[in-house]
Amino acid sequence: MNSKSFKNILFYGIAGMLVFMPIARGGVYLWSITLALLIEFTLVFLWLWRVNNKESRFERTVLDKPIFAFVLLALISFILSIYKHDSFFALLRLLGYVGTYYVVSNNFDRLMSRRLLILVIGMGAVLSIYGFLQYFGVLNHSWWGPPEFLASVYINHNHFAGYLELVIPMTAGMLFSRRQRSIGYRLAIIAALIIMAIVFIFTQSRGGWICLAISLLVMNIVLIKQGKFNKKSAILFLIIIGFIVSFVYLNRKEIPQRIATMTNAEERETESSMQTRIKIWQGTLGQIRDNPLTGVGIGAFDAGFYRYRPEGLNVRAVFAHNDYLQMAAEMGVLAPFIMLWIFIAVIGTGFTKKHLSPRLLGCAIGILSLSLHGLVDFNFHIPANMLLFSVYAALIMAASKEDNQRV
Repeated sequence: MNSKSFKNILFYGIAGMLVFMPIARGGVYLWSITLALLIEFTLVFLWLWRVNNKESRFERTVLDKPIFAFVLLALISFILSIYKHDSFFALLRLLGYVGTYYVVSNNFDRLMSRRLLILVIGMGAVLSIYGFLQYFGVLNHSWWGPPEFLASVYINHNHFAGYLELVIPMTAGMLFSRRQRSIGYRLAIIAALIIMAIVFIFTQSRGGWICLAISLLVMNIVLIKQGKFNKKSAILFLIIIGFIVSFVYLNRKEIPQRIATMTNAEERETESSMQTRIKIWQGTLGQIRDNPLTGVGIGAFDAGFYRYRPEGLNVRAVFAHNDYLQMAAEMGVLAPFIMLWIFIAVIGTGFTKKHLSPRLLGCAIGILSLSLHGLVDFNFHIPANMLLFSVYAALIMAASKEDNQRV
């Protein structure tokens, strides 16, 4: 197999998963996870085969140490798990994400990176339009929960918001590229950004609103410091803000009502309500207290939670609604700190490497938003979102390596 054919297989394999996983309800069902794992492990096998034959190389990245430490903790927690069945599949998913990271970081060049991110923008726009049509009753959305919040092809609105948190900043980054593009190209990017921003508002994800707003503010600061916020980009950005503000104004009754529910004690009790989250966190802390070093086992949170269920909690706690607390409960207290190490390394690289393209800064901003959202939700346990995170991290690290070589 020649190098061109090999890279095409890798590109279309990764691209196919980035299209398939969101459409498959975020990839949360066993059949979709199984298909994704088959593709991931096949691509890893092909790459390692070429490495063994000295046709490709394995190149080290900044994330090698934290990734190794995290996988080691996962293996230990699997061995000591209270429920091996769920832990086994959770470990396979983790290895699939790690394999995806190394396949992309070692093999994707700038052209492949740009094409992949354009595909992600297209997916974000299409899924947003689809969700918009569902929200206004044109298309069916019987799988949504709760049914009044926009979730597009996802099951839960918070997780579709998490997906858009990854896509929107990267799309915005495309506008700040110094490379000259056609007017049609720029208009298409602006249209996609407006559509996704409007739909993001309609997801009514309170955590998503706050985290993306903070992250985009940080993005503006970084762009200004790097001198990439030029006049043309500023005009385009103001046009987008104008559209969004106008749309928010037209829906000024619904949005404040949603914000008010953050502190409303009478909010109906669902798994995603704030009152319920607090109770789940109390039970999760109990798990951590009794299993501080190795946890109950990767993927075994649900199996171990029943012993720590707080009085008055009337829903099943499948997830902790806090990715960091859940990592600590499943894998021990070191796990969230190692994950923070990964986040800081990726985000810091996106912020500090001036030669990186603005779109990769947008990828880092998306990761920042999702990492903040992880304090109140579990987007990193949604396969489609975790897959996109892995790809983003790989593209940032690969570009950073090229930047270091140039310097």
